[in-house]
Amino acid sequence: MATTFKEDVLMALMQECYGKIALAKMNITVLLGMPAGVGGHSEYTQSIKEQAAIIAEQKGLLEVYEKDFYDKD
Repeated sequence: MATTFKEDVLMALMQECYGKIALAKMNITVLLGMPAGVGGHSEYTQSIKEQAAIIAEQKGLLEVYEKDFYDKD
């Protein structure tokens, strides 16, 4: 079954969000697992907060795309 332009655009936007979430989670995992091995990160908690904010922002965008624009019919 062919997809519409709207579906293609929404899926691309949603995939971008999932990718950014995955990257931010990986960054947090690295910071939590190997803080001594990450050069240039003297403020670990601030770096983790920044990554968590990215996750929260992207999850918010996903919610908007899914609830307001994605037709599930």
